[in-house]
Amino acid sequence: ASLWGTPLTLSFGLIAALGTTVTTMIIAAVGVWYGGWVDGLIQRITEVNLVLPFLPMLIMIGTFYSRSIWVILLSVVALSIFGAGIKTFRAVFMQVKESPYIEAAKAYGASNMRIIFRYMIPRIIPMLIPGFVILIPNYVFLESSLAILGLGDPSVPTWGKIVDEARKNGALFQGWYYWILQPSALLMITGLAFAMVGFALDRVFNPRLRGQ
Repeated sequence: ASLWGTPLTLSFGLIAALGTTVTTMIIAAVGVWYGGWVDGLIQRITEVNLVLPFLPMLIMIGTFYSRSIWVILLSVVALSIFGAGIKTFRAVFMQVKESPYIEAAKAYGASNMRIIFRYMIPRIIPMLIPGFVILIPNYVFLESSLAILGLGDPSVPTWGKIVDEARKNGALFQGWYYWILQPSALLMITGLAFAMVGFALDRVFNPRLRGQ
């Protein structure tokens, strides 16, 4: 069951990380390029979203609306879009906006969307890859945490759901340690593996870390 749940668990983390990172990056780029009230509105929404309790809101959705893994996935992405990443991407895009090649693109009449998607966003993709890789296990652990709290999708055998079922059936009291140890070990290995890959990619894409 643990191996059966592997693609489901990893897919949740991958899709959540990809959806959050790409959407946040696009919103930050649009805000920086247009500036004015557009950037101000994005920053105000971000500041309000940052003070909202993330996990309690997911628990409320799972308790009062639906425990479907896809509903939880969409909720995670929606609540994560206007997060701290907006501030980070905004700071980088502010520097990119002042680059000479952006001025050159404006001079030859490139449209706003072309400048955003052709010149600004590709410029920072190498910088966000390490953070994106490290973000995947964060969402894997989040889904597992919700499942262990009893809010997992009953129709899919994710690692967290397996641990929750083991707890409900008294696996530890009956000596069925493997029921909990297997998914727990996979969670730890996944977190460590993605962290090591993320740190390695950071050294590749960040020139300041290559000599360390």
